[in-house]
Amino acid sequence: MKLSALLAIVLIAGSPVAAHVVVVPPQSAIGATQIYTVRVHNEEKVAVSSIELEVPSGITVASVAPMKTGSFTTAKTGDRIARINWEIAIPAGKYVELAFTAANPAKAMQVQWVVHQRMADGKMVEWSDKPGAHGKASSTKIQPAPAAPAQPAK
Repeated sequence: MKLSALLAIVLIAGSPVAAHVVVVPPQSAIGATQIYTVRVHNEEKVAVSSIELEVPSGITVASVAPMKTGSFTTAKTGDRIARINWEIAIPAGKYVELAFTAANPAKAMQVQWVVHQRMADGKMVEWSDKPGAHGKASSTKIQPAPAAPAQPAK
């Protein structure tokens, strides 16, 4: 085994585990209709009781996928869904994926997904780029779609 691979394994194994919330995909096409997934990993000692996602400006939510357990509500600013709140119990050591479909903006930009995670003990965990936040917000780079490969001549 190479020394660099061994060092990477030691660093990963020795790193403390931290709870995290990620919105995927990290890249999407301008103007595309995209299924986004909020992945919530609960590595705390108490259950998560709700997840609130602030929908970035420029993203237009079309629908929120139904869940096996729990429920969701949306909050609008004007005609636009600005927040999605999932009421769902996520036990310690478990994770869930919460999906929604949205239209991307018509221009290239980087969007930040701010998430507020409420724990069963009342503690609020924020994922944003604000000082004092528990962790960084996920981001998605909205960019031109890749060019289609050229078709071979017949």
